[in-house]
Amino acid sequence: MRNFITSSTLSYLRHFAKKALKKHQPIIIGIAGSVGKTSTKNAIEAILKDHFPTKSVGNSETGIPLGILGMKPHDYSKAEWLKLCSMAPLKTDFLEGTKYLIVEMGIDEPDPPKNMDYLLSILKPEIALSLNISATHSMQFDKTVKDKKLSDEEKLKEVVTNIAFEDTKIITKSGCRIGIYNADDTDITNQINGKELSNSLLTFGSKSTCDVSYGLYRVSLKGTSFDYFVKSNDRREEFNLTFPHHILPREYREVFAATILVGLQVGLNLEQIKISLEKNYEPPKGRASMFEGINDSIIIDSTYNASKASVFAFLDLVDILKKETDKPVIFLFGDMRELGDESRIEHEEVAKKLIGIVDYLYLVGPQTREYVLPIIQENEKEFREVRWFDNSIRAGEYLKDNLPKNTIVLAKGSQNTIFLEMAVKQILKDKKDIKNLCRQEGSWQSIKASKNT
Repeated sequence: MRNFITSSTLSYLRHFAKKALKKHQPIIIGIAGSVGKTSTKNAIEAILKDHFPTKSVGNSETGIPLGILGMKPHDYSKAEWLKLCSMAPLKTDFLEGTKYLIVEMGIDEPDPPKNMDYLLSILKPEIALSLNISATHSMQFDKTVKDKKLSDEEKLKEVVTNIAFEDTKIITKSGCRIGIYNADDTDITNQINGKELSNSLLTFGSKSTCDVSYGLYRVSLKGTSFDYFVKSNDRREEFNLTFPHHILPREYREVFAATILVGLQVGLNLEQIKISLEKNYEPPKGRASMFEGINDSIIIDSTYNASKASVFAFLDLVDILKKETDKPVIFLFGDMRELGDESRIEHEEVAKKLIGIVDYLYLVGPQTREYVLPIIQENEKEFREVRWFDNSIRAGEYLKDNLPKNTIVLAKGSQNTIFLEMAVKQILKDKKDIKNLCRQEGSWQSIKASKNT
């Protein structure tokens, strides 16, 4: 009965979302990928909103239709869902006057309604982006592996391949006019190269043959700078982006490379893209925010979510900052959830990466205890302190009283019952910054309370 109600609600919302799209016909820019979708959505909106009527929505089977209708749940209660459904027929004009609609299209499973096929049944992007592929939400893709005799490593490889197959449908099955993809990601290129596609394909990556290729990356406590080479009339034009107030990992070069290509495809020139992006771009809350902490610490808040790829990116970032400043690095690391049978491999690889970068390690959650802590204990002499906590509140309480002075603090973990922002808020120098942490809305506070974090 519950599945029937859920399916009926989704079909109902999809109907009115499609009605709104047909009525107003915005040009849709769709974004897929394992890491960086929200950052890319924000970056594209940062350049387009100065020049065109633009809206952005996403990223799920519920978030997309509700966003198209201009509605957002507050507490996800049955009463509120009834209210949202009753309002849906009256909200089809939310997109009135919108020229570009940017849609974050995240998949969680190979089956509807959490797969790309279902999202494409709601909308078809004209410009489609495929950013990268990694083992996020791999637990739901475990069932796609038919050979049970495979080793854990072989199984992980097949799961990632199957995620890539589903995710890249945003280009291979959407009928998009322009497909933009990461040429460095072999899981993506294996799905796209060799297929007979009617759309125009553009690439970004490290090779000079890409439409946008990477130059130098520079980061310090004073900000971040990215250099690019952009193909223009059979020559490579140099292009620079500088963000003096943001400390961003090297992997953000993918975000901005994809954004540059979108800007060019909608008719903007490089100078317009640079001015709008540098002026307007703000990282999403909990992705790469920087705060002053207690005891003269600097907090890099990436608590929104975590996967191996994103953890590696931020560890490389703090390693650069450590060498530049000679400040010790504290890593507050929570479980990476929804990895299924691949959880052990992914956590163990992160554990090995920590050695030589992190000085103080504070772990939260049962998976870090099971998979990370044993490896760290074998290398305990490499760390000044290692502690494990069963939840974020207890970790925050300890750090509030014991945070080493003059350090760089990186905080990263999954949202699924971990919620490391609960620890970060206890070590902020200015409590007014709490409002800038992720998941501070009333609905999230209720969820956290119910999880006893």
